[in-house]
Amino acid sequence: MRSGESMCAGVRLRSIFAKLFFSFLLIIMLSFGLSSLLSSTFFKNDVRSFIRDRSDMMQSRVIQQLKFGYSKGWDQDTIIRTLEWGVGGPDRAYQFYDANGRLLYTVGNRGIPIPLNDETILAALSGERVADETEVDDRKILFTARAIDGAEALREKVVVSFSFEFQRDVNRFFQPFMLSVLITIPLAVAIYYLLGLRLSRPLKEMAGIALSYAKGDFSRKVEVRTKDEIGQLGATLNYMAAELATLENARREFLANVSHDLRAPLTSINGFLAAIMDGAVPPDKEKHYLAMMRESSDQMMKLVGDLLDMARIEAGQFRLDKRPFDIVEQLRKTIARMEPLFAQQRVAVALDCMEEKLHVVADPDRLDQVMANLLQNAIFYSPPGSEVQVSIAKEERGVFIAVRDEGIGMSAEELERIWDRFYKGDKARSRKLGTGIGLSIVKHIVDLHEGQIAVESEPDRGTVFTVRLPSRS
Repeated sequence: MRSGESMCAGVRLRSIFAKLFFSFLLIIMLSFGLSSLLSSTFFKNDVRSFIRDRSDMMQSRVIQQLKFGYSKGWDQDTIIRTLEWGVGGPDRAYQFYDANGRLLYTVGNRGIPIPLNDETILAALSGERVADETEVDDRKILFTARAIDGAEALREKVVVSFSFEFQRDVNRFFQPFMLSVLITIPLAVAIYYLLGLRLSRPLKEMAGIALSYAKGDFSRKVEVRTKDEIGQLGATLNYMAAELATLENARREFLANVSHDLRAPLTSINGFLAAIMDGAVPPDKEKHYLAMMRESSDQMMKLVGDLLDMARIEAGQFRLDKRPFDIVEQLRKTIARMEPLFAQQRVAVALDCMEEKLHVVADPDRLDQVMANLLQNAIFYSPPGSEVQVSIAKEERGVFIAVRDEGIGMSAEELERIWDRFYKGDKARSRKLGTGIGLSIVKHIVDLHEGQIAVESEPDRGTVFTVRLPSRS
């Protein structure tokens, strides 16, 4: 049970919702962390610069006050009281050192001296302006040290000004900032959690519907509620389901047609063989029935050949054996071979060719397959007593072949799908069931020859198939 629960937990953690949610959390943490770091750095630098400027100004006032006091002959206590009253206060303190680095007196900070290292005093005595910071009782204090020039009594003395404002001003900014972060992050996480659920819910529904498609149930549809990428995905799934349903129906119909086309000649052959073996057929009729068996066998061979060609096309193994040959002579042979079929269906055929010879570089067997399919199609969709016209002519860049019949024609919808695998026209208007793969193979062969094939048709006005082949394909 525990292993099952851990597996479910693992699946949930690997879900798109979990990935989006934890990615969002990571982005929030990184964004707020980087924002806090940059804000802290910039703000502290600004505060530090502002405080140092004020400290320099106040330090200059302290020095002026010292010079004034010494010029008036004030004693040290008077000077200290004057400084505390004029420039002291809770935010500032001042310490004075002699040339030996000895602390003379402290103004502010309740008279409590703030410890400094000797290097700071020595650097100030050498004429350097020292700006640094120190910590006392976990409180950061900025200080500035410099030598006092001017009066003899003040010469070679150092004044150090301390500011306690830095930590206070920083806290004034960061306490509200951190409070806002603590409020904003949970609120953003809650909002994104709800949005993530809303985004992932239709994806879960689509996953379930896709599984039903995989099992062959194309009746379920995705409810498209939005026009964003998820809505487009749902519409695409619905379109895919419709196409798969159409393909599945075509596949079932194709299997039924193949079964019918195989069963009919097999039944015929089996019946004739049984009759001959039982002696029910007179000897003088045996040749006639053998010819009928041969015709049924040819029908099965053509069907099996079409199925093998379709399998090769789908596997990408359909190859051509190109060589130069006379396509006019090839077309005459194809028509002559099919004359018994024309006679059986009582359909005439006429060949219109202005040239005695037209040479192309192509696969003669595959082009014979193309013309045989087009002629057979014309025969079975033409009424008795009509004529099929075959035209062949030379064009500027190749050869033009047209097969025209006076048959039942096709509608605009049929013309759009005529090259689709397994598609057949209206069976009610056809005298042949067929498998619906012949024209698909024809188009593939013409495409491999870098040629073009087109069809023009109207209901009850016949059909014209045109094939254009380059002279050297």
